[in-house]
Amino acid sequence: MSKHCREFKLQVAKLALETNSRAIGRQFDVTHRQVRYWSSVYRIHGLNSFLHKEKPYSRDFKLSALKAINENNWSLTYTSAHLDLSSPGMLFEWQKQYHSGGITNLTPRRKGRPSMKQRSPQPKPSEQMTEKELREELAYLRAENAVLKKLEALAQKRKKKTKTKP
Repeated sequence: MSKHCREFKLQVAKLALETNSRAIGRQFDVTHRQVRYWSSVYRIHGLNSFLHKEKPYSRDFKLSALKAINENNWSLTYTSAHLDLSSPGMLFEWQKQYHSGGITNLTPRRKGRPSMKQRSPQPKPSEQMTEKELREELAYLRAENAVLKKLEALAQKRKKKTKTKP
């Protein structure tokens, strides 16, 4: 999610076409580079700027963006403005990923934590377990039993306290 909404970017970009980007940056508390970038995107795309329709960007799109840089000798800033990306830093990251691992590194990945792996619903039968596995399971069950006994003792202690208090 972008820090600034689309309407704000359009407003700043329109003003930047008429006035100094540093003054506008100070007025709206945005860096002058960001103001210049937004104005260049606005110059290229007009009112259709800052839509970012293709998110998350596919591997083919990323590869075509990197090819456009090399074939046309465009800067990262101009290329990202031409493609209406949210920032030129995205292209820099794509370049790094491409140079470090090729096309496979450009494949979009899911965000967030990976889902937990499902454990097998039924444990192994004890006949198929090795002696070591049986000993580990026995130790686990003993520890679990001890915890449950302590929990029960605490619950009884609380009941006893509440009974004695008038």
